Amino acid sequence: MARGVDERPVRADRERKSVRAEDTFVSDLFDLEGARKELAPLVGKVWRYCEERSIQGRTVTLKVKFADFQQITRSRTVVAPSGAKAELTAVAGMLLWVTLSNLSVTLAEPNRQMSLTI
Repeated sequence: MARGVDERPVRADRERKSVRAEDTFVSDLFDLEGARKELAPLVGKVWRYCEERSIQGRTVTLKVKFADFQQITRSRTVVAPSGAKAELTAVAGMLLWVTLSNLSVTLAEPNRQMSLTI
């Protein structure tokens, strides 16, 4: 196995544990609305697959891979399985957020404005 050789037989009939859809974008996404817009087709693919097979799930995971191949994942588990595509879309959208940490207090200049680009 360390050399990439695995002689175990392929088990095509095992139970599926998750369903996912992913895409690679030609250009980077920098704004929240643009990212949410790109989620819609991915949610649609997952929802169609699950709906055709009467599958439901409770945990939604968002994986983001950057141009330098660094990646982050975020997930949220809801109490009951999603019963509507809109619920899945809402949970996936909530996983897109901004966090500022390692905070410190600074003296603000009176007329200085903060700008943030996402």
